[in-house]
Amino acid sequence: MFADGFLVAVLVHLSDDHGDLAGMWFLEAGFGRVNDPCPPMFADLDEAQGWIEQRLARAA
Repeated sequence: MFADGFLVAVLVHLSDDHGDLAGMWFLEAGFGRVNDPCPPMFADLDEAQGWIEQRLARAA
């Protein structure tokens, strides 16, 4: 994901290889305020985007 022209997060869509987690989205890498030592998983991209926007808003 990009915000203001900067890469802030890399999300990965989990495949069937991940069993019950297939279809979820995983924060593969977060940068700046989006960096998290315990990367979350999201049910969909809207949830991921909301979480990222909240993290970035805290920085403002």
